[in-house]
Amino acid sequence: MVNIRSIITYLLLIALAVLYTLFLEAPGGSYLIIALVSAAVISLLLCVYTKRKLTARIQISADILNRGEIASVKLVLENSGFLPSSFVSAELFSSYHFTTSSPQKIRAAVFGHSSMELAADYNAEFFGKGRIGISTIVLTDFLGLCSFRITVLKANAEIKIYPDIPEVDRREGLARSRTDAAAFDDSEETTQSLFAVNGTPGYEHRKYEPGDSLKLINWKLSAKRGEFYVRRLEGSSGAEQTFLLDKAGSKASDRIAARREEQLAVEGMLALMMQFAKTELPSSLKIRFGSHWETIPVVTPSDVSDIRYRLTDFEFSEDEVGRLPELDSGHTVIFTAHCDAYIAAAVSGFDSRCASAPRCEVPAENIWTITRDEDDIRFIR
Repeated sequence: MVNIRSIITYLLLIALAVLYTLFLEAPGGSYLIIALVSAAVISLLLCVYTKRKLTARIQISADILNRGEIASVKLVLENSGFLPSSFVSAELFSSYHFTTSSPQKIRAAVFGHSSMELAADYNAEFFGKGRIGISTIVLTDFLGLCSFRITVLKANAEIKIYPDIPEVDRREGLARSRTDAAAFDDSEETTQSLFAVNGTPGYEHRKYEPGDSLKLINWKLSAKRGEFYVRRLEGSSGAEQTFLLDKAGSKASDRIAARREEQLAVEGMLALMMQFAKTELPSSLKIRFGSHWETIPVVTPSDVSDIRYRLTDFEFSEDEVGRLPELDSGHTVIFTAHCDAYIAAAVSGFDSRCASAPRCEVPAENIWTITRDEDDIRFIR
């Protein structure tokens, strides 16, 4: 790439040196012309030399992050030759998954057999497959006459970012209507359920583990044995809760706002699934990776964690074809970032609910809005 302004300035200097030599008949003018021409040749040759001797690479602290964690990145410029390099201008880039306030660009000359680094911290703000890498590397000769762009192989890295699994604020909303419908007495022998997974009562006890719902503690049995015991529901999954993630992306005009709405739908789904798993209410997730729908059973918190890992491969789509699979009459909660008349019609026929990140275009009694208050997810009308 040629710098027209620098070349014009350089040619003017040459012209002045020629005029100085011709009209003033000064012997110094010839030396000045030789010096200017030699400087340009040496500067350009050094630029070509630097292109062969300069290497660039990035170092990233981790290739897997939880949302909210920091990736420390170093851009390393290394000169393997013995001569100093030309001016090197290098710039980092990142996908929308990251935010940063660190400098993204470095411009300097690297001395022979030495290196220079640019350090930057990137905050993982959105789940998915993020990318961080080298945007451009440009060599410019010392006189600024021309520039060369260097192509760097493997100049970027992929980082998997896991979505968050927030806690559910169960004081009101969809979570309460789905998971708090089970009512228990304090008998050691029986567990009576108004909403059991299989519609029939059952009983079984185990020791309390961190994360278990306090609602499941059998206080009489715990007092007798001197340690906490929780109830475990029995039964098949004949009437289990089904969670479904709508493939359609948010229609927000701003790209970042759209990603926030999509992320809220995913994290609201994970939060409610984890609430079911902790209270030992089996459920399942219907989700479409690519063109195929999958049904994934969810029984334990580790199942939710496994889904969380797989969600780094999930991408919302602008295509609204095939948004939902065929629904049955079971208990279904649809999570969506684009709640419209199509979704409203899908949940109007039977025992289904819709949890929507943005407010729905067609409000209805069984449609809830997902909000996040600090660390807690809430489902409100």
